Amino acid sequence: MSRRGLVRSATLVGAAVALATAAPPASAHNYVVDTEPAEDQTVTSTVHEVSVTFNDVLLDLGGRSTVVEVTAPDGGHHATACPQLSGPVVSAPVELGGPGEYTVAWRVVSADGHPISGDFTFDYAPPEGTPSATGAHETTCGPAAPGAEDTESTGGSYPGADGTSDEVSPTLLLGAAVGVAVVAGAAVLLALRIARRRGPERDGSD
Repeated sequence: MSRRGLVRSATLVGAAVALATAAPPASAHNYVVDTEPAEDQTVTSTVHEVSVTFNDVLLDLGGRSTVVEVTAPDGGHHATACPQLSGPVVSAPVELGGPGEYTVAWRVVSADGHPISGDFTFDYAPPEGTPSATGAHETTCGPAAPGAEDTESTGGSYPGADGTSDEVSPTLLLGAAVGVAVVAGAAVLLALRIARRRGPERDGSD
C-alpha cells in the first residue's frame, strides 16, 4: 500500500473513532404526563390527595428535594403531610377548605439529577354543607432545602418531550474532543511510520 493510501486509511480510522467516542446524547428532564386532580378541573367531591405523574422515575435526595404545596384562595396551606415518591409519581395528602381555585406547586428531582418545578390549578366546588379545613399559615414540611435551585420550570402546562431541554456539560464535550484528537493523531503517526518502513523495503526489492 502506498503512503497516500495509508494516510487515507488512517484518516478513515480516525473518523470512525471520532464517531464511536462522541459524547452520548444528553438525557432530558422529566416532564408531567398527568395530574390528580386534572389541571383546570372543577372538582365537586372530596379531595383526599393530590398527585403529579411524570414520564420517568423521580429521585429521592432527602431533605426538601421533593415539595408539594397546596394553597387555597386565601393563601392557606392544605397539604397535611410531606410528599411521597412512588416511581414516577409524587403525591401528598390534603384536607381542603372552602370552594375556590387551589394551586398545587411541586418541585422534584428528575431522573437525570436536575431539580424541576411547576404548578397547576383546579377549582374546588364541594356540595353545600361539606366540612372544610382551616389552612395552615406555613407549609407542613417547612421551607425548601438550601441549594435546591430549579434548573427548569415547566409552569402549569405539560411540555412533553418537546418541552424539555437537553444539557451537555462543556467539560464532557471538551474531554471527548481531546480524546478523539489524541486517538486520531496516533493513528496518523502510526500509518506514517509504517509507510516509512515499507519505503526502503520496496526500494530494495526493485
